[in-house]
Amino acid sequence: MASVASLREHLVDELHDLLSAENQLIEALPEMQQNASQRELKAAFKSHLAETRGHARRVEQALKILGEDPSEKTCEAMEGLLEEGQELIEGSDGGALRDAMMITAAQKVEHYEIATYGTVRTYAQILGENAVARLMAQTLKEEKAADKKLTVIAVGSVNGQAATEWHEQSTAGDMLRKSADWVGSTVGDAVENVKKMMPRAAAADRGRKKSATPSTTTRGRKRGRSTTRRR
Repeated sequence: MASVASLREHLVDELHDLLSAENQLIEALPEMQQNASQRELKAAFKSHLAETRGHARRVEQALKILGEDPSEKTCEAMEGLLEEGQELIEGSDGGALRDAMMITAAQKVEHYEIATYGTVRTYAQILGENAVARLMAQTLKEEKAADKKLTVIAVGSVNGQAATEWHEQSTAGDMLRKSADWVGSTVGDAVENVKKMMPRAAAADRGRKKSATPSTTTRGRKRGRSTTRRR
């Protein structure tokens, strides 16, 4: 990073950073709107997309007021936040859970922007750049309102729905585990009973075979009686 010689130069640098951040967000918000399942959340992302385009124009206007070229540098902070948000979207199955995760990602973005817009507004006021300060104050107000709207959606419906989904999945999982345990224990008991019965059955079978086979003495007696009769 190049050295900064003055507060005014730092203000300009932060404005260039914000311009990049807003343009990155303009590209990301349509996908967030598309992936949201809750209607109110979709509407919030759509509304904030229109606001974000206006925020980018205000930053460009502020730079022109300062006599600077409204070019942008890559805002690495926003880049990282949006990458994290993308990972959340791709790592969830959808429904209320994904909505809750996207609100998390979106509010991280809002808090970053709130902090940055608050800072540049203050710098502009200190430097006597009142027109720039007013532009940044207007955007700051809208960023705070967007963050509040996301909180209302999260607390009012999305978080509760996500919790309900978790409880339903947890209950279904417990039932499956209990069913599997019951089947396993039943089969195990049946196998043990068979094992216990097998020696008894084998002993009984040997006993039947033994009682059904005449002894040598008995056969001899039978032959003796037959011989005596013929004599």
